[in-house]
Amino acid sequence: MKKIILSSLILSFVLLVSSCKRNDDDAPTPQDQNEEELITTVSLIIKENGVLVDTFSFKDSDGVGGEAPTIEDITLDANKTYTCTLLLLDETKNPVENISEEIEEENDEHQFFFHPSAGTNLTVNYLDFDDNNVPVGLETELVTGAASSGTFRVVLKHQPGVKPTTGDTGNEALGETDVEVEFDVTIQ
Repeated sequence: MKKIILSSLILSFVLLVSSCKRNDDDAPTPQDQNEEELITTVSLIIKENGVLVDTFSFKDSDGVGGEAPTIEDITLDANKTYTCTLLLLDETKNPVENISEEIEEENDEHQFFFHPSAGTNLTVNYLDFDDNNVPVGLETELVTGAASSGTFRVVLKHQPGVKPTTGDTGNEALGETDVEVEFDVTIQ
């Protein structure tokens, strides 16, 4: 009888320990919890009055490291108003993955920030917003002034759980940077 009770206790203990054991294969990794998108291409599709003017792209087909990216210079006419649509792709996948669609679906977790350099007569106005009326930046208005030149930096922040939820302009200091690209720009 003592053998049966002892065997039952040992079996119960083994079952208890094995049921509490953490399976590392099932545990989420930091990459699963905040997976950053791989963005190999950032294209600025520029239109005036709905008509395509030009597309300017940053391409890094092998991702970070490896070969240097190619970055096209932006040239815009002075004293004009353009619309700009951002298209982000991961061209390492087959078929190519449209990251812009993911950003649009998760617009409450993403925001673009735009930085024309000092002296560049370029103003950026957001045209798209999340459900909290906070800018996203996949669609913008670019307003040029007098002829000038400089740089135009585009930053995409991934801000799950920290993106502001009020209708302000957002906070670039929050979250992780998914992509940061700087174009040379000439307004002529």
